[in-house]
Amino acid sequence: MAKTKKIATSAAVLAAAGLLGGGLTACSGSMKVETSKPAVSSDDLQKDLTDRLAKSGNPAQSVTCKENLTGEVGKTAKCDVVFSETNAVEAVFTATKVEGTTVSYEIAPELTKEQLQNAVSGLTSTPTVSCDSGLEGKAGATAKCEVTKDGVPSRRTVEVAKVEGLSMDLNVIQILDKKRVAEVLSEKLGADGPPPETVECVDDVMAQVGSTVECTATSGDQTVGYIVEVTEAEGDTVNFDYQQKP
Repeated sequence: MAKTKKIATSAAVLAAAGLLGGGLTACSGSMKVETSKPAVSSDDLQKDLTDRLAKSGNPAQSVTCKENLTGEVGKTAKCDVVFSETNAVEAVFTATKVEGTTVSYEIAPELTKEQLQNAVSGLTSTPTVSCDSGLEGKAGATAKCEVTKDGVPSRRTVEVAKVEGLSMDLNVIQILDKKRVAEVLSEKLGADGPPPETVECVDDVMAQVGSTVECTATSGDQTVGYIVEVTEAEGDTVNFDYQQKP
């Protein structure tokens, strides 16, 4: 049986979680329009969304809709919804049914790149954030961001844990560079015996309990595989267990 050992590294972990957006009592609606080609005007969308948020007890600072919702199933229109400086979402209206002059629609959230950057900045208390993209409002959706804290940049995975109404529950998790993981594993292997000539890990790993990565230590013509697993990520320390692959 492979022996499991623990290693620790100071990794300046910055994990954060927070609720973004606001609740709605319902995420669907319909509107009757008096036109030969049905479309819900941007003004009507704006009023409907503003009223819904007010009734839910979580009024927005502002709601801005700049496009009409065409009365055709699958068509979309977006509105910017601002709750605070670091809490804003896009409300996406999607037409689900058209009967005569009545257009039915669903409302779901998403984050633009700028909105996501502001959200991560607020959740992590870091002013400098750069994200690769926006973030879809679906549980399990992810985006990558770079956070600069005290002049040191590091990468983060932002994951949507839950969506309810226009609320998105986000987790911000540090990504540990595969080179750093390899360095720490190499140091530990060297402390326990002859140091390997090289250690390489196949991928980066999230600083989240249960995350794993495969690494390979090489000395001469001998190669040994290891599984490294994150067992703790708190404060400035990430703890790993590692064991030799069977």
